[in-house]
Formats: sequence, C-alpha cells, structure tokens
Amino acid sequence: MSTQTGYLLIADISGYTQFLTSSEMDHANPILQSLLGVLIEQVGDPLHFWKTEGDAVLAYSTRQDFPSGETFLTICENLYNAFALRRQDIIANTTCTCNACANVSGLDLKVIAHHGQFEEMQLGPVKDFSGTDIILVHRMAKTKVAEATGVRSYALFSEAAANAMDIKGIVEPFSQEIEHFGNVSMSVYDLAKSWERLRANRERHFLTEEDGVWTFRHHFDAPIAVVWEALVAPELKLKWMNRVQEITVDSPQGRLGNGSGYHCSHELADFFYRITDWEPFDYFSTCIHDPARSGVSLPETYHLTQTHNGTDLRYTMGQAADAEGNRLETSEREISAFLAEFWATSFQELDEQLNASA
Repeated sequence: MSTQTGYLLIADISGYTQFLTSSEMDHANPILQSLLGVLIEQVGDPLHFWKTEGDAVLAYSTRQDFPSGETFLTICENLYNAFALRRQDIIANTTCTCNACANVSGLDLKVIAHHGQFEEMQLGPVKDFSGTDIILVHRMAKTKVAEATGVRSYALFSEAAANAMDIKGIVEPFSQEIEHFGNVSMSVYDLAKSWERLRANRERHFLTEEDGVWTFRHHFDAPIAVVWEALVAPELKLKWMNRVQEITVDSPQGRLGNGSGYHCSHELADFFYRITDWEPFDYFSTCIHDPARSGVSLPETYHLTQTHNGTDLRYTMGQAADAEGNRLETSEREISAFLAEFWATSFQELDEQLNASA
C-alpha cells in the first residue's frame, strides 16, 4: 500500500432515495444514469475518477496533481453546472407524466470535499482507498447542511480542504458533531447561487477565428484544467510569460472571473487587460489596452479544446478601436507582430514547465 496526500471528492445526488422509491424503475434508472454520466464526464485530469456508489461519483487527486484550490473550486462549480444543465434538458425534453419524469426537479447535487491522506489498496483488479480521511469525507455527506443553512445545492469543504484551497473568504462556516470525529469545522459554498450569479445579465464576448483579425494556435501535452490554470493564475503566468517582470490582479469579486483586471509589466511596456467573458475550462475573453495609444483597445479570446493527447489553444485577437469605435489597423498590425514572437517564445517555455512537472 502507498500513502497519498490530496483532495477527496464526492458528487452526491440528493433526493435520490425518495426519487427512486416513488418512481417507475424503467424511467428512473435511465434518468439517474444520465445524471451520473454527466458527472463522470466532468472528472478528468488532474482529478481522477475513483468509483460510483449508488447515487454518487467519487474522485480524488494527489498533491502533485493539483496546482491550486482555485482550480479545484472551479471543478466543483463545473460539476454542478453540468448536472443542472442535464437536469434542465431532461425536464424540457419530456412529455411523460410518470412519477419518475415528473419528479426530476426534486433531484439536486451536493459536492463534498476533504483534503487529507489516504492509503491506496489493490484488491484483485480493483483499486480502492482506506484511512480515517476516507471515513470522514463519507460522514460529511450525511451532515445537515441544508437544514442548518437553507442552502440546498452546495459544496461542503472540510476545514483542511478550505485551508488547502485558501477560500475561507468566500464560504460560510458550518460545524457539526460527527461520531468518532467530534465537532468538525467545515465550510459551505452555495453552488446554485454561484451558477445564477455567473449567468445573470451576462454578455457573451466570444471571438471565433472568423470574428478576429489574427489567430495563434498552440498544442500543450497537458490536461485542460492544468493549461487553464497556467494561463490565468498570476503566479504561474509570471513563470512563463517572456520578459514579464511583474503581474498584479484586481479581482472585485475576490476571485478571478468577469471584471477581473491584469497589469503585466513587460520590459518594453505595461499591459492592462480586463476579463470580459469567463467560461472555465472552455474559454475566457479579455479587452486589452494598446500600450502605445491611449484609449485604444482590442478584444481577445483564449479558447481551449481537450484532445486525446493534451490541450489545443486558439488565441484570437479582434479589431482595435478607439473610444469612438473607429478601427485602427495600425494598432492591430503592431500588436499582432509583437504577440507572434511573444506567444511562440512564452508558450515554448510553458511547454517545458508543464512537461517537467508532469
């Protein structure tokens, strides 16, 4: 047996027992299989699928696999988003009046996460895990969060997980007595509210290649979540962005996302850009200011696609315009010429760093 340290995650469909016992099995089972299936689809490197247990999908990561808590929190949000969208599709696309189809809206999702140690065991052809931290994360799935907080769709983090993720400023404290563990301190994050806030009054700023004036492509031999984090986390960007000496971030909501601004101090100029559209781990768009011309800005989109052997990145730059909306093609030519060299050199450095860490 080998001991690992990392995150343990349970994505648990709540309302499952009532749904199953009051529904026709020939319709209930396909519905649950569809919902569990979409959760499994969200489990990918650097998170590893462990197994399913009835109404839940279990996953884990090791310390070496996971770069930061921000990425882990985003995965928790993506699990809920995928579940909510699939549930919405099932409701919208059925005219059946059986109990199973009528009660789909009563199903919800909770995500339980702990950070600790676990022993890896090989039981014949099956890999499993054991340890007190495994027991704790399962017990956390039975806590009375909804009754105590009124939050129905939530992520529940142990104190160890919240500390490892450094997210205490955006979660609600919660504690409960758990047998053999005493009073356990935890944190609650409202997944449904996060989903609604992300999409409320949201404008799309996604550039296709046809929308832009210049596109740069690059392939990384790394999972999409790892590439995403390298592209957005300021402490990681500073390691691979060529000749950039300092990066600061302004995040009004306390996390990277729509409205967050970057200031990158390059040897040649200062670059300021703000996130205008944020869809982890699919794409993000920004508006960057031309450092040589006051009042001139350009839209950008970074689009990621998972492939069988890594991640493809498409960077597309849009038309430059001044405050009155007049196009400045000179700005487009100068910035694209700079970026052609900058991205080629910088992404090569990122390639080397990702391959070394792998």
